[in-house]
Amino acid sequence: MNLFIAFVFAFISATLSCAPPIRRQDDSTQSTYPFAEIGSDDPADPVTTGYFFNHFSLNTNNLTRSVDFYTRVFGMRHMFTYHLTEHLSVTYLGHSQGGRNGSAYQTAEELLRNKQNSAGLLEFVYFNRTSIGGEPIPGSDVRTSTFSHVGIIVPDPKATQARLEEFGVTIYKKIAEPMPKDGPLGTPFALGDASFLSDEAFEEIQEQMTKLNQLNIFAADPDGNLLEILPFNEPDLFG
Repeated sequence: MNLFIAFVFAFISATLSCAPPIRRQDDSTQSTYPFAEIGSDDPADPVTTGYFFNHFSLNTNNLTRSVDFYTRVFGMRHMFTYHLTEHLSVTYLGHSQGGRNGSAYQTAEELLRNKQNSAGLLEFVYFNRTSIGGEPIPGSDVRTSTFSHVGIIVPDPKATQARLEEFGVTIYKKIAEPMPKDGPLGTPFALGDASFLSDEAFEEIQEQMTKLNQLNIFAADPDGNLLEILPFNEPDLFG
C-alpha cells in the first residue's frame, strides 16, 4: 500500500467497536452521523487504463534536512537530485518497490530505472530562497491550504512511535490519545479556522475524529508538513 492509498485510507480508519452504519452512494436514506459510504461500482473510463499516482511533491526549506529525515526515520531511498540551476533542484525519494519484507533491495540505479513505473514516490522541490533574501515557506502545521497531510503505513505503530521519539520528531497525537484541542490538529484536523462552529458542533467533530484516529499517530516533518502514521492491519470499517 503506497503513500497515496494511505492518504485515502486516512479518512476511513475506525475502531472495531465504533463502526458506523454503511450505505451506498445511490442510497438516499437519511442516516445519523457518523456513517460510511461505499464508493460506486461504475468502471473507470477505459481510456484511463494505466493511469496511477506516481509521486507527490513537497516544497522544502532545507533539502539536506528533509532527505535525512525521510531516509533515516522512514527508510526511503534517495533516488536522485537534479540541479536545474544554482538555486533550484528537484529530488526524488522512494521505497524499494519489489516488496515490503526487506528482501527486495534495489540499487539507486534500479530505483531510477523504475521511476515511471513506481508508486508512492516523494519529490522535493528546493528553491534556495533564504540564501537570496527570501522567507522560509510555512508548513501545513502553520498555514492551512488544500494540502492536508502525508499518510504513511507501518507494520508496528507502537514501535514506530518509539522510533519517532528516539529521533526527536514532533508528535502531535500518539496512539490512543484523543485528538488535541490546540496546535495544528485542534481546529480540527488542521482544517484551519473553525470559529464559525458552535461549541456543540466543534465537540462533535472532536469526538468523532478521536474515534476515527485511535490507532493513528500524527507528527510533523522538519518543514512542518503533517504526517499521519497508520497501521497496516487497520479495523474493517465495513465489516
